[in-house]
Amino acid sequence: MTSRMRGPFGLTLRRCLGVAGPLTLAATVLAVIFERLTRAELDGDAAAAASTWLVLPLLVAAAACSLAAAHLWPTFSLRRDGADVVRRLERGPTGGRAHVILGALCAQLLLTAPVAPLLAWQFGAPPLAARVATPPPPDAPVLDRDGATLTFSLRKPLRAESVWLRPIAALPEGGMAPSEVTLRGDGERLNTTPIAFSSTLELVRTRFAPRELRTITLTRTGGDVPLLFADGSVLVLGPPELPTWWNATLLTALAAAATLLALTLAALLGLGAGWPTVAAVLGTLHFVLWVGGVGPLDDAVLQVLRGRWLL
Repeated sequence: MTSRMRGPFGLTLRRCLGVAGPLTLAATVLAVIFERLTRAELDGDAAAAASTWLVLPLLVAAAACSLAAAHLWPTFSLRRDGADVVRRLERGPTGGRAHVILGALCAQLLLTAPVAPLLAWQFGAPPLAARVATPPPPDAPVLDRDGATLTFSLRKPLRAESVWLRPIAALPEGGMAPSEVTLRGDGERLNTTPIAFSSTLELVRTRFAPRELRTITLTRTGGDVPLLFADGSVLVLGPPELPTWWNATLLTALAAAATLLALTLAALLGLGAGWPTVAAVLGTLHFVLWVGGVGPLDDAVLQVLRGRWLL
């Protein structure tokens, strides 16, 4: 253990904690301050508004650990001082880069594992998270006439207590009466009165006693508005019974996986590129993964703040 802490893993871990620790702390304080300042000015989805401030310290920790680790190790890019000495000491196929990446990931997890649950609580995430299923739509997911039905099959059974519907409404046919929809789960009626939709992307939540569901069936019983139930228009939610602090910790593991991808690609690029190129690629990858909406991170932050179980 002592030799490992003196090797590339330990050196990287200490360096990343020393560089990224103060930056992550500063980003956390700024996130709390700015979220409080902007909370009263923002309307609508509070989770979406707060997600920016939860992303800030996680992104800072990931980027700082990645850049500090890649800059520390001479063989991470070409034409670095000390690279020849490292190659003589680290004779493995990776030249110590695998241990450097592992050290950066451990440092990131040590910094973010306490921060993410704390900020999720501070930003108003529910104390308990619920399992969520998004059943895929059928081939023609349109309720365009009275009596038309759509059946959504869950990928696996879920103990549920509510169904959220958010269809896309087309132009009315004939009159202007809202379309009414009945909701059944495994053949049993879930709503006592029909659900009325008159505008596009109108969100309606239907609650019922917890039960295990395998299928959701929608039937149009009246009205003039065609309804399109595209992918994501139907959500099935279970009762909130899973701790949000653990959900937020899973978010930090997902963030570490994104950092692993970025550092692995940077290490491969460094076999033929110098430090400025490697640093630019690392910065770009983190921006794309966290801010550009590529990958699961952006959606995962929202799910944590909305109280939806990541797994």
